[in-house]
This record gives sequence, structure tokens and C-alpha cells, in this order.
Amino acid sequence: MSVRTRRIIIAGALAAFMAAGVLAVGHLRLWWAPDPPRDPNALVLRVRFTAGMGPAGARPVPDLSLYGDGRLIVTSLDLDRMPARELVRDMRLTDRAYREIYRDARLAGLGDARVIKSDVQVLDGGSTKITLLANGRPRVTTLESGAAGPRVWLIDQLLKRLALGKSKGEPSRSDLIGPARPYQPTRIALLAHEVPKNDTGTASQTSPAPQIRPWPLHSLSPGACTLHAGSEAATIGQLLESAPKTHWASQSRHYALTARPLLPDETDCASLPR
Repeated sequence: MSVRTRRIIIAGALAAFMAAGVLAVGHLRLWWAPDPPRDPNALVLRVRFTAGMGPAGARPVPDLSLYGDGRLIVTSLDLDRMPARELVRDMRLTDRAYREIYRDARLAGLGDARVIKSDVQVLDGGSTKITLLANGRPRVTTLESGAAGPRVWLIDQLLKRLALGKSKGEPSRSDLIGPARPYQPTRIALLAHEVPKNDTGTASQTSPAPQIRPWPLHSLSPGACTLHAGSEAATIGQLLESAPKTHWASQSRHYALTARPLLPDETDCASLPR
């Protein structure tokens, strides 16, 4: 047997050994983690980015919500519209992707509540709150802006796989069952934030001051949150969609209104995160 033939045989054997090792590690990683929750109504993973100085009265849709049947609801920006608006997309993970993501969340240490502090001060940096359902209880990890280290890297890799921070707001097609679609809520919460009557916002030549229009439906009150469903929710959505740069007048007061879709685990106004 020539030296060249022996080298080819040895190289082939090493390649086969390495391939087997990669497969074994993959199976070990899936085997190591506990089975993820399977209750379709259970909130398994939630991610919320919180700005240091957000708008007054804001109760935004969480950036990511993952449920026990693999349903994934992700929030992103619709950059195809001017001004850019929040886009909520509904999709479903494959069973393998769901198990891998839950495993990676546990490997990142999200099964225990903790605060990961930053050694640097980031002006108006905000924080990231991640809630994971582990051992039947929600565990909250707070990640300060600017935090670093191996655990932060693992969390960052998990969020990148889930496509958080991408404008289109959806993971790899190989992780999904079917295409993503717009989220269709069964109920919405109408949030009323009172603004001064002489408030012109950031008026300029390119961004005119908000228009004032009378609110044609029920009376509004400062800080109110009211739930709506069916045709009433559709009417509210159409009103706000048709006049995005508008303040609404009701009982001699002016309001900025937000139609906030309720997610499957949100039952009322009290359940909306602030």
C-alpha cells in the first residue's frame, strides 16, 4: 500500500470520526436539556427591550413571545411605511427548533432569576427583560445595556436566532412551519394619553404639528385603558390607521391614542406590561 493511499484512508477515517462527533454532540445537546413546556396556552419565553426614556403611558407589545405549542409572536418595525410603524408577526416554530431554543435558553442560565449588570454607563441605554418558564415558574433575567461576558454572549446568540433586532422580524425559514403572517388579535386595548392643548409635538416643515379631530366614539379620560373586540375594535383600528398624526378631542381634552393588540396570554389592561 502506497503512502498516498494510506494518507487517503486515514483522512477519510478522521473525517468520518469528526462527523460522528458532531452528530453525537448535537444529540447530546438536545438530550441534556429538560423537555420544554407543552401547554399551548403557556407563555414559555418573553423578551422586552425597555428604553431608558420611553414615551409617557407607553405599554408596547413585547418584542417576542413564545408559547408552549411553538407559536412565536415577534414585534418589529415596518420600514416600508412612512412613518415606520410597529409590525406584529405570528409564526410557528418546528418542534426541533422549539426544543433547541428552549435548551439554549436554559444553557444561557435563563432558568434562574438574575440581574446582569453592566460595568459601563450607557446614557438612556435601558435594559432587556427576559422571562423563561422553568420548573413551572416564570424566571426573569434583567440584562442591563452594555453588559458583557459569556452568559451575555449566549443570550445574544439565542436572540439572533429568533431574529430580534431584524426589521423583518422572523427567524430562519428552516426553523418555521409555514410562512409568517400578520398577527390578528381577538381584542385590543385602547390607551388614552392626555396631551396639552397647545402641544405641537416636534413640528417642522417636514413634520407638521398633529391635527386635532373630535373622537367619534365613547368618551375618553386621561390614562384610561379600555378593551374592545369585534366590529368595535375594527372601527377603532380604521380610525387610527386613517389619521396616524392626529390628536383626538373628547370632553374638552386632547389625547394621543394607541390601539394595543392583546397577546394570547394577556387577559385585560392590568396584564399589559408597563
